[in-house]
Amino acid sequence: MKAAGGRFVFFEDELYPPLLRNIPDPPAVLSFLGNKERVVSFFRRDMISVVGARNASIHANRFCEILCKDLGRNGVVTVSGLARGIDAGAHLGSIETGTVAVTACGINIVYPPENQKLYEEILKNNGIFSEMPFGTPPQPQLFPRRNRIIAGMSRGTAVIEAAEQSGSLITAAMALDYNRDVFAVPGFPSDPRSAGCNRLIKDGAILIQSAQDILEHLERKKIIPNNFCEECRPAALKISPADAEKIKKKILNSLSSVPITIDELISCIKVSPREVLTVLLELELSDKVIRLHGQRVCLALEN
Repeated sequence: MKAAGGRFVFFEDELYPPLLRNIPDPPAVLSFLGNKERVVSFFRRDMISVVGARNASIHANRFCEILCKDLGRNGVVTVSGLARGIDAGAHLGSIETGTVAVTACGINIVYPPENQKLYEEILKNNGIFSEMPFGTPPQPQLFPRRNRIIAGMSRGTAVIEAAEQSGSLITAAMALDYNRDVFAVPGFPSDPRSAGCNRLIKDGAILIQSAQDILEHLERKKIIPNNFCEECRPAALKISPADAEKIKKKILNSLSSVPITIDELISCIKVSPREVLTVLLELELSDKVIRLHGQRVCLALEN
């Protein structure tokens, strides 16, 4: 651990998340990599967990980054699980203002592999925690254990785009068990990707449409400027025209009339998920690509 630049964090250590001590089954020891001094300072601020679909829609990813950027501007630290989709968007939106990642594998293992660069960026001025021993590979049964840490170290958990059987609902249920707030972003009633969030709201979760809803609940006094101002937009939306054109060609050459998942497309063309999602939106708006249920895409048929 020391050779990797990390440290063990025990229950009474100042680097041990204070709220995590209050859950029924707190970890006896955590592994940590990152900026210790800055992460310790996070514990004097409100921390909100942001979780959701791994195969999130373009709009959900965009909303997530803006939400976390606005929360950060108002002093709130974002906690998430460094997975693809909403987790990655949460970290990207808050990496400048304060973010903490909790992984389900060893602290030195990057999962999923496409988040290697994000992992490295978080280590510079933020922090990553894990309960698992050094070198532990990701395993399905470890993710629910990880989720209790995400819920336990935060004042509340916000869920963005979750299906009925989503792991994000496990995190929300744990937050409720710990007497923490649960927030949810509503979705269209017939969209299965939003069924979990809509059910949370129906069961009493706090409906959120912007960061302001969370800030008001936290009794914050600061008012956010226009949430959708140009400067708030995710960095992935600022791809140069030349790069965007190259990515468009790769996408169009890889697609056919037979639908494939966005994950398969990303693996095929070897371009970052954020760039692919951004360019896909442009192709959808120009009627060159069609998005289908299950995060699948295909070429639009010529008239």
